[in-house]
Amino acid sequence: MSARDKLLTQEVPVIIINMIYGIGTITLPSLLARSAGPDGIIAYLAAVAVYIIGTVLIILLVQRFPNHGLADYSPMLLGTVPGFAVNLLFTLYLIFLVSAVMRAFAEVTKFFLLPRTPIEAIMLSMLFTTSILARNGLQPIARACQIILYVFFIPFLVIPLFVSVFDTGEFLPLFQEKPAVIAKAAYNSIFSLTGVEIMLVLGSHSENSKRLMRPALIGVAIVLTMILIAVVLAFGSLSVDQTAKLTDPLFEMIKYVPVPYSILERIDISFYTVWIAATYSTLVIGLFTASHHVAEIFKLDNGKGFVFPLAAVVYFLALIPKNENEVLAFNIMLGAAWLALTFGLVPLLLVLSKIRNPKGAKKQMQQPQKKNRKANP
Repeated sequence: MSARDKLLTQEVPVIIINMIYGIGTITLPSLLARSAGPDGIIAYLAAVAVYIIGTVLIILLVQRFPNHGLADYSPMLLGTVPGFAVNLLFTLYLIFLVSAVMRAFAEVTKFFLLPRTPIEAIMLSMLFTTSILARNGLQPIARACQIILYVFFIPFLVIPLFVSVFDTGEFLPLFQEKPAVIAKAAYNSIFSLTGVEIMLVLGSHSENSKRLMRPALIGVAIVLTMILIAVVLAFGSLSVDQTAKLTDPLFEMIKYVPVPYSILERIDISFYTVWIAATYSTLVIGLFTASHHVAEIFKLDNGKGFVFPLAAVVYFLALIPKNENEVLAFNIMLGAAWLALTFGLVPLLLVLSKIRNPKGAKKQMQQPQKKNRKANP
């Protein structure tokens, strides 16, 4: 990757926030309410604890091999064939993740905004626009994400308006569900938090990989707090029972915000705008990460040529689920894949990096990448 495409330290939290704060935030309150009732808050906090531990593990692995991504060091640690298989599986994971976000976005857009538009047209238009930016490199994406980040905070300006409809009694009684139920709810909500794993690819291109832990944790902490606020507002303003019945409770909640003097009569439209921007940035980062990872597997200089082919694969995969239940099951499977990646593969590579590094390989891996990769047409 060229010097101009290096990820600055201050851009790391921005990329992480934009990747995580996507489509899963909209459906998470409903999922938690259905799975654990008021204890859904406890389940979310448990998922947050697991996620932070996973983030630390991922960043520790990235720091072991500065300037190199998963595609570079996994064959060295696991062997050529197993390493290639791991890289292929990680590519498939990224593609499926983007497909899940794409399908969820299309479903919600069709239901709330474009009921007469075919879902295929919604997905094609979104994939085309995201692919254009994904082809332009990491720095343009980071700049766009910095602009979009400010948009994310607009909904939180109306939090004081919820005071009159917010009921703290909706969070009581707590700890009524069995630990197994809370654990299952936390497990089901993991998909809504996925995203930090992109640092296995992008982290190696940060300005200073050795100091990546702090900005990464800051980004994760900010976005998880934002999601917590959204869940709390949904539970307290709609009631837990009502939240459980709705597929997209945050959009329904916004319709009942008492806006004084009718300053903004259709306040929900502004929230749709924020949500579309969040989904757009998630798809862009996901497509770029997948295409760049493929380029690194085949020792190419960049993944620009893989963006449109991968977008086509995403489109057809997103069409596979036939209904909302299949989409939900697909998302839960991706959550399981995230857990396997973060608490299976990452710790394994961390251990192997300490005991199986060939003599002098670690020193070589810590050197800046030589520009010996072929240009991808």
